[in-house]
Amino acid sequence: MKVHAGEKVKEYFEASGLSVSEFARRLNCHRQNVYDIFKRQNIDLSLLQRISRVLEHDFVTELYGSQNSTKVTLKLAITVELENGECKVTEVKAVK
Repeated sequence: MKVHAGEKVKEYFEASGLSVSEFARRLNCHRQNVYDIFKRQNIDLSLLQRISRVLEHDFVTELYGSQNSTKVTLKLAITVELENGECKVTEVKAVK
């Protein structure tokens, strides 16, 4: 089951004892943005890192796993030519 990032942040925010105004000030954003963050299923990595510093909790690792491991899925188009009975890759490119 996927964790709702905004709800997890809200849980730690409420336990922090900070006011919404103070939390927003420390994040360098407006109060309304804080309420919007709580509603988000996913949170941008740079914002999540800022939130982690303010609330002194590693949300990046908790929500997305180790900071040292990243899973990337790419679709590739590979051009192969047959030359003297051997396959030779001549081009590799990402496709949408």
